[in-house]
Amino acid sequence: MPYLSPEEEQAIIEPRHMADFVETPYIKRLARRALSYLKVGIPVHFRGPTGTGKTTLALHVASKIGRPAVLLHGDDEYKTSDLIG
Repeated sequence: MPYLSPEEEQAIIEPRHMADFVETPYIKRLARRALSYLKVGIPVHFRGPTGTGKTTLALHVASKIGRPAVLLHGDDEYKTSDLIG
């Protein structure tokens, strides 16, 4: 297992069931799409304005598959290409 810095360890969140999570039809479609990508090994990158539920959606998807979520925080200049090269 690779060494993780304390900052990296804090970015890994174990999934748990969120009883108060409201899954609207739109959220169900987003989650289903994310799950289909993850199923074939493609990572998912949620992006959008602050406060729109990206982190909550990521944790919801992680709980559906029983895997931890890795959260990366960036700003407007942080692009998908920064993640994958």
